[in-house]
Amino acid sequence: MTQERTKARIAAASIPESSREPLVIAVVLAVTLASYIGTLWDDFVYDDDIQIVRNFYVQFWRHVPHYFISQVWSQMFPRAAGNYYRPLFLLWLRVNDALFGLRPAGWHAMSIALHLLVTLLVYFVARKLTNQVSVAAFTALVFGLHPMHAEVVAWISGATESLCAVFVLGAFLAYLKSRESDAVIWMTISSLLFGFAVFSKETGVVLPVLVFGHCWIYAQDSAAGTQDGVKRFMVCVRTVLWYAPMALFYLAVRMLVLRGLGHTVTRLTLSQVIFSIPSMVAFYVKKWFLPIHLDEFYDTPYWGTPNFWHVILPAFLVIAVFAAIWAARNYLGAREVKFALLWVIVPLLPVLDARMLPQDEMIHERYFYLPSVGAALLVGLLVDKWTRGPRVAAKSAASGAGSALVFGVPAVRVVAALVLATSLGLLTVQESEYWTNDYILFQRGYTMAPHNPTVRLDYAEELTNRRDFATAQSVLTQALADNPNEWRAYLDLGQLDYQEGNFADAERQLRRASELDANSADAYANLGLADLHLGRMDDALGNLRTAVAIRPNDPAFLFAYGVILEANGNCILANDQFRAILDIRPGESYAEMQLARCQQTIARTSRN
Repeated sequence: MTQERTKARIAAASIPESSREPLVIAVVLAVTLASYIGTLWDDFVYDDDIQIVRNFYVQFWRHVPHYFISQVWSQMFPRAAGNYYRPLFLLWLRVNDALFGLRPAGWHAMSIALHLLVTLLVYFVARKLTNQVSVAAFTALVFGLHPMHAEVVAWISGATESLCAVFVLGAFLAYLKSRESDAVIWMTISSLLFGFAVFSKETGVVLPVLVFGHCWIYAQDSAAGTQDGVKRFMVCVRTVLWYAPMALFYLAVRMLVLRGLGHTVTRLTLSQVIFSIPSMVAFYVKKWFLPIHLDEFYDTPYWGTPNFWHVILPAFLVIAVFAAIWAARNYLGAREVKFALLWVIVPLLPVLDARMLPQDEMIHERYFYLPSVGAALLVGLLVDKWTRGPRVAAKSAASGAGSALVFGVPAVRVVAALVLATSLGLLTVQESEYWTNDYILFQRGYTMAPHNPTVRLDYAEELTNRRDFATAQSVLTQALADNPNEWRAYLDLGQLDYQEGNFADAERQLRRASELDANSADAYANLGLADLHLGRMDDALGNLRTAVAIRPNDPAFLFAYGVILEANGNCILANDQFRAILDIRPGESYAEMQLARCQQTIARTSRN
């Protein structure tokens, strides 16, 4: 009996890794799917409301050309130049809307599918880089299940990260194929995918740097490896030049649409930018190794001086971690470690300039989605090394000294995979639950980051929507105590008073909001409605006229302005508002009804 078991072990060990590869891939994807399947029952949350539910641009095919000539938030802030030019992401939203309408389950299914595709591409990249199924499997497993990705997968609007990652990884794989054969064909494909990446999200622009780094590090596998340093450099430059036409085209279009490559969002000194970087990087390192208490919102102060706890200590810890990884490069594989570190660092660089990000959004787990490909590869290399059995499994099994085999795989590797899948999977399920709906998301965010302006005000709005006016009032009062010039707090207080029927108080709060931010269309629109209830028709018309001027393509503002114009006897101008609505949202019944009523009024007036 013992001899039969030994023979079975030898036979299983003799099965090549590649023959088990389809099963390995299927298991990794199935486990990842199981961790996120619960998000199918989640609602639209947070920015989904204004990016999807109330975004008329993604609800009609006629608006697709607009995606390529405007920034991604143009429906809300048409006057702002913005920093986000993502036409393919908007096209992705349009396709989802065409398929599922406003049924969130379909949208969530597509978000999960995108993440599974990225996980599969991560597997193929790791497989190409290491030529080992086991390393690729551990890498893909860690990437697919890491809780830091819950924000990207569970939040529909977070799909901009996974969409960009699909194209970046696809382009990189095409480049790797070009090193084997048909270089012209594969580099052409890689360049096209690079274009899709940058038109999905700005982060895609890092691909040429990754390709150059790979070309340099892995030069011994190519013709460049036989050259001296200068010639080797030139070979890598010629490879990267394949991306130059697409990069120049993208930059030119971006500058034309956004009126510049980028715009400062938060005014910081150079010292504040520099001294805030250590805590930002330390945040991602900490959350990667200890993925608990994750959230969409954090209290994120800036540091303009070398503070010990928030600058020096984080810098020391980050350097120590990278030094430890570097010291282990020969143990894990020098080329693979170098390239994995490069993949962590390069995609993270664009989000370390805090001036380009809103004040309370300088760190987010989703910013680490693409960099985590490199981090997952490092973990995959380490776990594979730790769980590697005797060099010759057959000899080990024959002698009875080796570890047992499970489907031809050393049991220690199976155990390691189970531990990773169970621990990461359970954490991912837990973190995904906080994205179930706005109330759960904002309540948790407010608990974890009570001084973050965004979550505090969003939580107050959600409380108001749930008619918990007392709690909302308390939250907003505290917000104004911390910042007396917080215009959104006055806006939210005005909306709260409006819902309670306190129109005079609402008018006072909303007027203050409009004074603090003259570009707030919402403040003027709500102020106009409050004026209407107070019988101030002229003020109502003036404020709604201002709201429409600030945001001329908002159907709700156009309708409110049109109705008041009609009530004031100006049906001709009211018709212009209703026609504008129908141009934006064809077939809108309430606009057609009002338009018909106005036309009848005009006809009666002309007969008389």
